[in-house]
Amino acid sequence: MRRIIAAALILSPVLLHAQVSNETAGLSLEARIDALEMAMPAVAGASASSAIADAAMLRVSTGVLAPKVIHSSEVVYSADELNPNLNNRVVVKVLVNENGVPVDPKIVSSVTPLLNQRVIEAVQQFRFQPAQLDQTAIPQYVSIAFEFTR
Repeated sequence: MRRIIAAALILSPVLLHAQVSNETAGLSLEARIDALEMAMPAVAGASASSAIADAAMLRVSTGVLAPKVIHSSEVVYSADELNPNLNNRVVVKVLVNENGVPVDPKIVSSVTPLLNQRVIEAVQQFRFQPAQLDQTAIPQYVSIAFEFTR
């Protein structure tokens, strides 16, 4: 019984993806996103009004290729801005649009407000190869972690 349950849990995402792929052959990107929303509860929970917002909610495991950094910039900071007693790590979440440009960066975890501003300025200079769904560029969220040392 345990083997059957384990096999069903392992195979269900594969079968679900195959079913969605077969049903959506020949459909537009917006129609495929709608089909994925209906088939996948994690995506269907978000009710966005535009296809761009829906596409940004797709997980990389649903056939979406993640964005890749093609140009990055250094964060300029001084050692005085760091806290010697804490983990000096800043995590920023940003939407990478269809052109590979970061849009609306948001700090997820931070150290100091000054360092946050410097990280946001650096992330806005990043360029990405955009996420892909069926060889079509789509917007996708990505998180970037910065570790700072004295």
